[in-house]
Amino acid sequence: MATGLLTTANPALLGRRYTEGYLTQPNVLGDAAWGALRVTGTLNFEGYTLRRGELNAGMYGEGYADRRHPHTLVHEAMLAVGTPSRAGFRATLAGGKGFTPYGTDDPMMRPFVKYPVNHHHAQIIERVLVLGALQFARGDRSITVEQGWFNGDEPVGPFTGPQWSRVGDSRSTRLTVAPFRSLEVQASSAFVRSPGLTQGGAFDHRQRSASLRYDVPDKRYALVEIARTDESLGAQRVFRFASTLVESSIMHRGWAISARAERTERPESERLLDLFRTPNGHGDFQLVGITRWSIGTVQLAAPGTGIPRVRGTQVTPFIEVARATARAQLSPAVFVPAEFYGSATQWSLSLGARIHAGTMRRRMGRYALPATARAGMPSGGSPSPLTHP
Repeated sequence: MATGLLTTANPALLGRRYTEGYLTQPNVLGDAAWGALRVTGTLNFEGYTLRRGELNAGMYGEGYADRRHPHTLVHEAMLAVGTPSRAGFRATLAGGKGFTPYGTDDPMMRPFVKYPVNHHHAQIIERVLVLGALQFARGDRSITVEQGWFNGDEPVGPFTGPQWSRVGDSRSTRLTVAPFRSLEVQASSAFVRSPGLTQGGAFDHRQRSASLRYDVPDKRYALVEIARTDESLGAQRVFRFASTLVESSIMHRGWAISARAERTERPESERLLDLFRTPNGHGDFQLVGITRWSIGTVQLAAPGTGIPRVRGTQVTPFIEVARATARAQLSPAVFVPAEFYGSATQWSLSLGARIHAGTMRRRMGRYALPATARAGMPSGGSPSPLTHP
């Protein structure tokens, strides 16, 4: 999969309009199964195509601000083994590098091209982890509990590895309840040791997430999520960042229209000579402000417009418009959004096309082998044009 993208943002910085083109989200995804074993792999090539980052108002993390950072080359490399299902129960043990059992699905597998600001509040990704899961399922109903242990340090670049000595210093737990085929409720918590400094010693993060997901493939999709990150020094909370997000899609006669509303608080760090860059890691000790971002996004995509497919390749053109408003939450504040950007409100317009070849996954980062196959679970099913427009 990959997305050819042209984005214009006004103002992007210091009252100036920026217009840039990218090949974003270039990935090769592969899955294989042998009996009770399953391998999940994803190679992400944004380190080659997105080194400067992608214009994305409000987005932050791993040394980037107002640009989405490139993900690591080895995005996923997970091996999972499951027990036979007995009386509706099945256990899974998984290990490798991938998504921790925390929060919601990677935004890459959701309708929008631009990532929400809450990416680092709502997902914890690209960690070396060991995961255990237990699921009980009857028909389309299921309850899944996952527990994971992983390294807290965030990647410092797309081609760098983890601090192996830190593997196991952080943990997360996720409970997922599916009362019927199209509905899923999840709640999760995580303790992440010093993600901002690879050698440790920065603030620890205590994170919470809850979400409600409704998905009828090829017809309707909706997600409501709340997330919170507390940065603490020992038992003392120093900062709190909260997020609320609602997004939905509906497909009709080959067209998909999607809308998203988000309000997320992010830390502001000192900028480097490149004003889109910050000291690597979360703001922690360099914090110069807290900004609340309110963003509304609308996308129109055409997954069923009849563009010819070549050997299983699907091309989906789209147009996406976002309006972002940033306001300082501390007074007085060193970082004043309206002065830094040239306006308190930023607009962006993105045009492009998504290209998929082969059979696409409908979810990413779910490694628990289901006791009973359900729509949207990792065990299979064709992709929905709403989650893969």
